[in-house]
Amino acid sequence: MRIDMGNMLPKEPASRRITGDTQFMFQFYKPCIQFYAPGSQTGVFMRRERLQSSLVVALHACPLLFGKFSIGPDSSIHLVYSPETPNPPTVEFQNLPITYAQLKAGGFAYSLAKQHGIDMDIPDGAITRAFDKPMLMIKVSYLADGGVAVFNMSNHVAFDGNAIFSFIAHWARCNSRPQSQLMTSLPPELESYETSMVTNTENEPAQGPVEISVDASTAPRELIMQTTKSVAPEDICACIFEISTADVARLKQHVVDSGVLKQGEWVSSNSVLTAFIAQCVARANTDGQVYDIGDWTVFQSLDMRRPMGLPLGGLGSPIILAEYQASISEIMDPEKLPELARHVRKTVDGYSGEYLQNAMDWMNSTYGRMAKSGVAEPWRHFWFTALNTNRRAVGVSCMNQIPIYEADFGAGRPAMARSFNPRPNYVIVFPGPPL
Repeated sequence: MRIDMGNMLPKEPASRRITGDTQFMFQFYKPCIQFYAPGSQTGVFMRRERLQSSLVVALHACPLLFGKFSIGPDSSIHLVYSPETPNPPTVEFQNLPITYAQLKAGGFAYSLAKQHGIDMDIPDGAITRAFDKPMLMIKVSYLADGGVAVFNMSNHVAFDGNAIFSFIAHWARCNSRPQSQLMTSLPPELESYETSMVTNTENEPAQGPVEISVDASTAPRELIMQTTKSVAPEDICACIFEISTADVARLKQHVVDSGVLKQGEWVSSNSVLTAFIAQCVARANTDGQVYDIGDWTVFQSLDMRRPMGLPLGGLGSPIILAEYQASISEIMDPEKLPELARHVRKTVDGYSGEYLQNAMDWMNSTYGRMAKSGVAEPWRHFWFTALNTNRRAVGVSCMNQIPIYEADFGAGRPAMARSFNPRPNYVIVFPGPPL
């Protein structure tokens, strides 16, 4: 059901360019479920009428969540909100016979929640001229023993995880406050950054970045088929496990104590996790004969704004996949974990602002040339080479800093949150609940 904003519909139009960064390359919806335990306050603060009312207040400050994709004559893509033709988010409410206790006993598995209809069908997130799917969809499920599950998914072309969970936390704050204290202003973390990543669309470096490829001679669907391994998704072994922050700290200390780090070098917890997960996934898929034994490409997602000196936060998070070519011994030998973690960190550190700006200049000038030459839907022809499942590649995106557990609607923070990634060789590190 589309949300009826009444007189709370944002009054001013808003727009943000999508083709200014790499975000448009991720053309899918990103889902998540937050689980809330039963309690005396859960029924008070999370009743349907209160959640609906506070959602309207929260959305009032976020016009781009009512946006539609607009494709200009030059094929540039903007997310545009007009008060005259809004594209409202949706919200659904339902009562389910399954209990919170049953979901907890099942490890809050996304597959179990899906089996009981807690999630929603995930639509195609691709940009088209007729695209009018909502940017945000929400479903609230009231469980038989008083627990609540809040499902949301947003179009990842326009909004990254940090932006959308900042909004959910904003909605929760609106919900937890008395009516007299409701917030109608946009929280700072949702402000759209004004600095454009497009500095010179006429500047085309002689060679494009190895991390990004483009093929204007192949239809988008053919391109997907060419870059996707011809096996059923369930044949690809995905390691799903929980690891405590204490164990992450021990892994990091193991790397530090190993002696592989040179003077002045350091490793982050994210790089250590990337190395650890890459070894686990690569060995599982080699042992399972999904891939032949050999070297692997290991990649870690990198927010380009920091090395480029751009403001952090805001809607959209331009990323690049920092790639390292790992030798077979680094991947298959657990004793090589410190060495692999060091190389992943050095790879991430090697991405300078100048290199990333050149990458953006190349991508935008190439995009403009394709559009001028009449290539249909040029945004579908770009892809990150590391996501090609025909090659031995595995990557990690660490989302441990996004505010998933800040969504306290007044009855307490979520006890657990779950998501999944539709790309089989791209692993998302999802944070667990705070202790």
